[in-house]
Amino acid sequence: MTPAEAQQSALDQLEHLGGKPVVLQANNQLSNQARISLASSTQPAHVLSYHPAFAHELPYLVCFQCVMAERTLKSAADERFNVASTPDTYKRVQKLVQEKGVIPQDMVATYTQMITDGLGTQLRSMPIGIRVDRLIYASHPELQEMQQTIAGKQLNEAAGCLNPQVKAMAPDLLFKASVGMNAALALAWSRLWGDDTYVVPYRLSGHVGVGEQLLELMDSLPDAPTHDRELVTAWATLLGVDELYRIGPVGL
Repeated sequence: MTPAEAQQSALDQLEHLGGKPVVLQANNQLSNQARISLASSTQPAHVLSYHPAFAHELPYLVCFQCVMAERTLKSAADERFNVASTPDTYKRVQKLVQEKGVIPQDMVATYTQMITDGLGTQLRSMPIGIRVDRLIYASHPELQEMQQTIAGKQLNEAAGCLNPQVKAMAPDLLFKASVGMNAALALAWSRLWGDDTYVVPYRLSGHVGVGEQLLELMDSLPDAPTHDRELVTAWATLLGVDELYRIGPVGL
């Protein structure tokens, strides 16, 4: 199969599964490589947007987003979930930020929302994303070069969290949770590639152990989409952030 054929196959499978067309569109305003918005009562089609800077890697990006969407659609309605911040979440994190005493007072609220929502997004997407990438890596050798390009970019960006300035500003609880997940991501790729390069920074900084625990926990749970919520909840508990977020039905 060629990359173009893999891309079309992924689009066809998603359309067949959901009974809705998939609209593919370039968007140079995206803050990441690609995203998908599922069809709803107000949106008649799935909309898969991608940044044109990554047009060369589009077949992989389409496959990744389609498989992520399929996992949601294959789950029963009561199994679909969000990871949500609450007003209490922001209050608790803001208190931690203020106790840290590094962020200027007039920037505390903005910084609090940024790191709180960012960690929630990471928790919702990263463990499931690792499972999806494992599947694509095993099923689509024709996409592996593109996959490695995107993964390498993500791993380099993730390693930026180890910057001493980032650690100095962030509350310890959120910093360790985010870096632990990044370590798990680096370990997951290193095991697929047989290359330890991206794991070294986490080993040197003492975070690799948490990454190993997260992957062990992932591998102890069934891979079916019906267990995605269980997986995310388990990661949150291990990282000590389960009381910060509501992990529950869509629309919670």
